[in-house]
Amino acid sequence: MSSSVFQVLLVAIVAACSSPSRPSSLDRQLAINAEQYGVVGQAVLVLRDNDVVYRGSHGVVDRETKQPVRPDQLFPVFSVSKLFTSILVYELVERGEIDLKAPISRYVAELPERWRAVTVEQLLSHVSGLPDYFEPGMTGGFPKTAREMFASLADKPLVFEPGSEQRYTQTNYVLLGALLEEHYGQPYRQVATERIVKRLALANTYFWRPTVPPGKLVTIYRGKDDHLEVEPVIAWPEYATTHAELFTTIDDLGTFVTAVRAGRFVKPETLLALWKPYRLPGGDAGWAHGWEYEPRGAEHFVGHDGGTVLRVRLAFTDSLARGTHTYIYLTNGSAKNVWSRTLVDSIRR
Repeated sequence: MSSSVFQVLLVAIVAACSSPSRPSSLDRQLAINAEQYGVVGQAVLVLRDNDVVYRGSHGVVDRETKQPVRPDQLFPVFSVSKLFTSILVYELVERGEIDLKAPISRYVAELPERWRAVTVEQLLSHVSGLPDYFEPGMTGGFPKTAREMFASLADKPLVFEPGSEQRYTQTNYVLLGALLEEHYGQPYRQVATERIVKRLALANTYFWRPTVPPGKLVTIYRGKDDHLEVEPVIAWPEYATTHAELFTTIDDLGTFVTAVRAGRFVKPETLLALWKPYRLPGGDAGWAHGWEYEPRGAEHFVGHDGGTVLRVRLAFTDSLARGTHTYIYLTNGSAKNVWSRTLVDSIRR
């Protein structure tokens, strides 16, 4: 066989093995998850260090239109928004401009008296004891500004002594947003856009639903008695961009997590120091300065979920330099309300 014929055959074999239309084990797993849990639509990205292991999608954007989900589909990512807020705080901590153990009143003025001694790290790790401004079932009627929201909670007692227990609270991250706004003298949305979106050239990332181009978002569903119903859209105020109102894609989230891991925001050693769970009197909290932390043998998992519908996870051992895996698993809901951790675990096998 001539060398030229061999080269043509080799190119053909490589092309066939890498063809996007060729089903992979992860394509099949997405189909299995859709069948087993009633997942409507899903987009998934898996990275090993900086390399794409898998990028794919399955299902539909909306059950009425039956428009298929694309890998570049825009999703609301709900509480994954908090990862952006935490990284912006990390930058100030590394530069020595914010002290994690300092009371928030050092950085944010005119707070309710009961809140003044709560520390920055207690807010990050959801151990502050602050009352929440959001309750399940709310879809609107929020105070117009963060300051008005703080004032509306001023007469409520702390849920527990700061640092004694853990309770996931949206108020924590609105207050951290206020810290960033006072430090930079800009609205949070502008700070996050300039310091994250523009820095990383994220092409499909938006803060706050009114800014999202029409027709770009998936419809979110929830399961009820194993049937699907449309999830009511919450009319969040603009200050909710710190904890809930981020809209993005698997690619932009992959770029963000890779940049975090690579030290584009803070040094890897700073990350490893911060990604340790907060110590409570009864044991470790599940939160490590804003990132959910879970050890499994030699591996450490950090990340965040957006309710039961989606999850961002970074897996590493002792180093962030090599041997890491990033999993971005976005869905628009499932009939069984399957937990996002279960979906991510299904593609790790």
